[in-house]
Amino acid sequence: MRRKDCYQRGNRDCAEMTALTTAWPALLADPHALLETVLIVGITSFAAIGFLAGLREMTHDIRQFRRAKV
Repeated sequence: MRRKDCYQRGNRDCAEMTALTTAWPALLADPHALLETVLIVGITSFAAIGFLAGLREMTHDIRQFRRAKV
C-alpha cells in the first residue's frame, strides 16, 4: 500500500513545502532556468544592498543637516 503524499492528505503546509523542494531538481535539469534564477536573485540582492546603503547615507545626511542648521 502506498503512503499518501501531502497533496492527497490535504495538508497545506506540507503541500507548499513539497512544491518548494521539487523546484530544485527542475532547476538543475534546465541550465537556462537555473541561470535565470541566479541572475534574478543576484540583481534583487544587489538592489536591496544598494537601497539599504542609500537609506544609511540619507540618515547620515539628515543628521548633518540638523547639526548645521542655525
